[in-house]
Amino acid sequence: MSNLVLLSENPSFITIATGVSLLLLFIGFVGFHLLKKVARLETDIKKIRFDVANALDGLSKLSISWNECIENFEKFESRHNQIIAMVEQVRFEQELLTKTVGSDNKLSKAIEFARGGLSVDEIVKKAGISVDEAKAVARFHGPNDSG
Repeated sequence: MSNLVLLSENPSFITIATGVSLLLLFIGFVGFHLLKKVARLETDIKKIRFDVANALDGLSKLSISWNECIENFEKFESRHNQIIAMVEQVRFEQELLTKTVGSDNKLSKAIEFARGGLSVDEIVKKAGISVDEAKAVARFHGPNDSG
């Protein structure tokens, strides 16, 4: 025991013991703070994983929604092309009908003018038909026609 008393009175031993104690306290302090930071990081990583999972879920829903939009647009485009084709068909039929009915109207008017005794030139001007057509109408439907 006398050796212990001598060591406790030795300033070098006290300095070394104090230094080792402070070093152990410092290591414990740093270790404690590192453990706290690791715990916080684990919590943050869990939050990030949760957020990433939600983001992926949202992206998959957006992808599905985007695909539905593309399909709807393709259907719309197909219907639009059908409508344009129908409009073109109606225009073609309208032009054909206009030519046919308009021609009948012109010829009907020309026949009336010929029966009224108008000349070929007057029939051409008023009915809007060609000279050859006006001559034929005047010949078959003019006042000299007995039938």
